Amino acid sequence: MSNDAQSTRTPTQQDLEQWVLTTCRDLGLAVENADDDFFEAGGNSLTAIRLIAQADEAFGEDALSPDDLFARGAVRDVAASILQKIQG
Repeated sequence: MSNDAQSTRTPTQQDLEQWVLTTCRDLGLAVENADDDFFEAGGNSLTAIRLIAQADEAFGEDALSPDDLFARGAVRDVAASILQKIQG
């Protein structure tokens, strides 16, 4: 999601799920839907750092914390964590 799109509206849960799916796929993970788990799809500490860094870049600093990702790794839950952080 570009900064321009972010500045005009807050992304929805569905927008964020799609962002997480696309980003995970770009990182080489085998995710297919919002129920898939980041770690079960092949995620590890290195890909976690990369996902967190991309979330920070796309949605602002601390958009996705390591604690949130490790506690709830399903794509749907990761998106919900980001949404909660960006909504304040």
